[in-house]
Amino acid sequence: MGKETQAERDERRESETQEEIWIRCSGCGHVLASARAQIEVEGKHVHTFVNPAGFEYTIRCFAEAPGCAGAGVESTFWSWFRGFAWRMAACAGCGAHVGWSFRKDESVFWGLVVDRITG
Repeated sequence: MGKETQAERDERRESETQEEIWIRCSGCGHVLASARAQIEVEGKHVHTFVNPAGFEYTIRCFAEAPGCAGAGVESTFWSWFRGFAWRMAACAGCGAHVGWSFRKDESVFWGLVVDRITG
């Protein structure tokens, strides 16, 4: 087999880019994360929780969400993941609340609310 030509590399990259699935804010369409960044936390990618006010949220977990901005102060109160501090995650495009970031020491992941994202 011969070496891959530049044209073949460009075509492969374009194909890979076209196949990429982006997770977007359902409000404004801003890209929040790549579907490739989805991870399992405590054995699952999707979790459903209830907050202290009684609101139920279903979230999908991502290793990174560069289109999100952390908002507010971290807290360990009522954390859905033992040992992790959380803070709200806002869409960097429109500022809408789209989920939470969770941090424990150097480990960080993002939980994005399924009815606030597309993709």
